[in-house]
Order: sequence, then structure tokens, then C-alpha cells
Amino acid sequence: MNATPASLLEVDLEVERRQVTVQAGFGLEAGERLAIFGTSGAGKTTILESIAGLTRLSRGNVRIDGKLVAGKAKGEAALEARDRQVALVRQPTTLFPHLTVEQNVTYGIRRSPARGRVAELLERLGLTALARARGAALSGGQRQRVALGRALASPFRVLLLDEPLSAVDVAAREALRLLTIEMSLERDAAGILVTHDLTEAQAFGDQLGIIDGGRLLQLGGAHEVVLSPLSRRVAELVGYGGFVPAPSAPNRWFAIHPDRIVLDAVPERGIVLIGTMLSTRPFGPRYECTVAERSGGRFTIHVDQPPGAGTECTLTALDPPVVAP
Repeated sequence: MNATPASLLEVDLEVERRQVTVQAGFGLEAGERLAIFGTSGAGKTTILESIAGLTRLSRGNVRIDGKLVAGKAKGEAALEARDRQVALVRQPTTLFPHLTVEQNVTYGIRRSPARGRVAELLERLGLTALARARGAALSGGQRQRVALGRALASPFRVLLLDEPLSAVDVAAREALRLLTIEMSLERDAAGILVTHDLTEAQAFGDQLGIIDGGRLLQLGGAHEVVLSPLSRRVAELVGYGGFVPAPSAPNRWFAIHPDRIVLDAVPERGIVLIGTMLSTRPFGPRYECTVAERSGGRFTIHVDQPPGAGTECTLTALDPPVVAP
């Protein structure tokens, strides 16, 4: 997923912030979607704003269809904002308070594949009954829907989404996510979502990027990155519940995922561990347990029927990845 001249979107940037220096380099083809996952303050929003041309780069540049949109290049001026064909949904959401929902969605759009389908778009966003309402009358989730609709109605080549569904009720998120993906593919556009929700990231992106402290630590397939983290920090961020020293690999650890555990010895499926159950607590319909392993490792697991605290147990970690420091 390295940036190449053939990519629709080419990113190679560095931005100095007071708390962190943000660095990113990748390329996206037409129709490809990337989810950038990380904690608050990791640099996710800075990447989006840099691509949109809203943040001055300390180094590097951003190109769309080979044309400069951010940064500097000898003898080449960056495109004006109106010519970039970039749609950005920012956080927090901003609407024009004096305009109706429908006017906000279609603001500034003269010709667009979506303009003739405004009624359909409003219906799929769940906004038909609110088409003539103004921003002050909307809830946070409704405002996010309007901002998303305004982005989807524009003639974008690159769609940038900053936690666009964080205030939307869980029941509606899947339909709105599918709408976003569908319209992005319809335009043959590149899409980037930034989020601190791993499930949301995997549901949106073909590719997944893990960011921490301003650095993209790993880029790859949305499933591959979670199953095969390259480092201990990436494993921690994507939900691994602890680590056990790997005897055959000095200064390496088996990363133990809480949902990839069998309470039995099944050596053909992974590594067999013996440990003591330290604590048990409810975790949705299951239980989350903390286990101390004989070699000194400690990790959490999710099980249906946990042994009691203090019980010695044998379990199998299913194909655990070996991670570096």
C-alpha cells in the first residue's frame, strides 16, 4: 500500500504539533478505503486535515490524481480548495444555522450525480421529515447525518470522514456506513475514515492503519492487521489481552487475544498454556478473566463458563502471533 504515481491519492506528509509530530505515507487507488484507528490525540484528524489542505505541512506533499493539493513542489502550485474534489466530514460537526437540512445538504452544489437524488439521499439518511428544519432544532446525531449528507452530495474524488457516526444511534450506523461505502464506490473515489472504534474501522476499510504517537505503526488488510500485529504496541491497540514470553524467540512475545482461547489443551490449534485464574467478572453475555501464566505472563480471556478464582487451568491460545517490542 505504498504511494505510487498511479495512485488516486498519494500521501507523504509530516506535520509538527505541540504535543506530537504526525507522519504518514501511503497511497490509495480509486475505489479503495482506508480506516485509520488509534486513540485520541494520536494524529488521526491531523492526517485528514492535511489531505484536505487545511493544515500546513512541515514536510512532504499530498496529491490527488497526480495534482498537488498540499505541500510544496518546485514550479507547481497547489490546487484551489474548490478544485480539489475533497469532501470532509469534520468533528465536531458544523452546519449553516440559517439554512434548512435540505439546503445544508445541497449547499454549494450546482452539478453533482447526487443533486437529482436529494430526496432519496435524505430518505436514506433518515432526514426526510426534517428536510425543512434548521440546525438548532436537531440532535447531535441528526446534525452528523446532515454533515454526512452534505459530503455525499458533493462531487468528491476523495472522501474524508472524522468519526462521522459517533453520535448516531447504534441501530442506524450500519445502514449509514453502507450508504457511505456505496456512494464512494459509485464515484470510484478513495475514502478514509478515522476512528477509535476498531469494529467501525474494520467494517469500513479494505485497509487498516494503526496510528500511535503520530506514527502509522502498521498498514495492511483490515483483518490481517488484527490477526498479525507486528509489534507489542499494535497488539495492545487492537485488543490483545496480554503477552507470554516466546521461548524460541528472545525478546519476543506471544500475543494472547481474549476471544481466541479454548479452555482445554489443543496443541494442534495453537499454544497450550497453564495458569492460575486470578479474577472473573461479567463481560456482556460472557465473562472476562485475568490469568497468570506459569512463565510470568499475564493476560485476559473471554469465556462462557469460567473456573473460579484461584483455580489452575489449562487453555489453548489459538495461533497467537509473535510480536516484537
